[in-house]
Amino acid sequence: GYVELQGKTRVKDDKSGHVRTGIIRIPKLKLLSDLSIRLGEGADPVVADFKALGIPTGYKGTKVVAEFLFLSDDIDVDI
Repeated sequence: GYVELQGKTRVKDDKSGHVRTGIIRIPKLKLLSDLSIRLGEGADPVVADFKALGIPTGYKGTKVVAEFLFLSDDIDVDI
C-alpha cells in the first residue's frame, strides 16, 4: 500500500541567518524497506533509516511527487 508523508523542519538562510519553517508533503509514498519504531520509557532514541519511493499524483501535465512550502517565520519559536 501507500502512505502520505508530511513533515516540518527548520531552514536557516545562509546569508541573513533568518530561521524559517519548511514543510514537506509527499501525497503518495511507497515504503521499500522495513520501518520499526520502539516506544516507551526505557526505549532507546530512534535513528530511522528507510527507503521509499514517491509516486507522481495529479493530472497529466501537472503531476507532482512532492510539495515544499517555506513559511516566512519559524512557527515553533515559542516552544
